[in-house]
Amino acid sequence: MIKEEEIKTETVEETEEALLDEAETVADEAAEETAETSSEEVLKEIVKEDEAVLNRLIRLQADFENFKKRSQKEKTEMYQFASENFATKLLPVMDNLERAEAALTDASEEAKGYIDGLEMVFKQLKDVLKEEGLEEIICEGPFDPNLHHGVAVGEDEEKEDQEIMDVFQKGYKFKGKVIRPAMVKVCSK
Repeated sequence: MIKEEEIKTETVEETEEALLDEAETVADEAAEETAETSSEEVLKEIVKEDEAVLNRLIRLQADFENFKKRSQKEKTEMYQFASENFATKLLPVMDNLERAEAALTDASEEAKGYIDGLEMVFKQLKDVLKEEGLEEIICEGPFDPNLHHGVAVGEDEEKEDQEIMDVFQKGYKFKGKVIRPAMVKVCSK
């Protein structure tokens, strides 16, 4: 019986060792698979984070470019608005200079020097404003509500319907934008 117990003990010990070896092998294989799976998952997570960071960077760069463009546009508009405001304030001065010029055309020879000086100053003012972007609205041909302000209606056999007959006040555009429409009389048939 002792031999049987020794054989059983040896067999149990060998079985236990074999089971332990097999368990270690299975555990090692599982650890390797887990390590590979973990490495793949970690790699996938890193790739996702990199893509997210790259997308944020691209969006941030686009936002910055848009900000620069918007700032430049606002700066240009602010400068243009300041110039437009100044030109608008000068329009009554130009109107008065035109009236003075028209009134002095019938003046005597003594006032000839004064008239010439006034014409030179007025021409210089017009040239400076034209360089800055001020242009007179043409008041010939058909009535255009975008450029003209009809304040009177009349009849004329020589004119077409909706054609401008007379100009009461000149209109002006500043860099393509109407800042004062021309006040006109329109033919109506």
